[in-house]
Amino acid sequence: MDKQQPVVSMAMYEEQLQLLQEKFSLMEKRISLKADEVVFTMSISHRKEIDQLKDEVIHLREQLSEVKKEQQEIYVKKFAGAARRRSVG
Repeated sequence: MDKQQPVVSMAMYEEQLQLLQEKFSLMEKRISLKADEVVFTMSISHRKEIDQLKDEVIHLREQLSEVKKEQQEIYVKKFAGAARRRSVG
């Protein structure tokens, strides 16, 4: 004997199809929202990292400026000392 497939009415088929479409639509919205959340979280993280790097660059510039200033003072002292020795001698 052949087993017969249960017959689904057109109205039932359309109702189930509509429910399935609504589920897919909801799933798409959830995925989109989750993607937005991930992008936002990554953006915040990157912004913090950029701010930290910016602060580090500012600090390094300040240190470099200090070193240049110290080197210039050393050079001036040496140059002034050598000039005094030449003028005295």
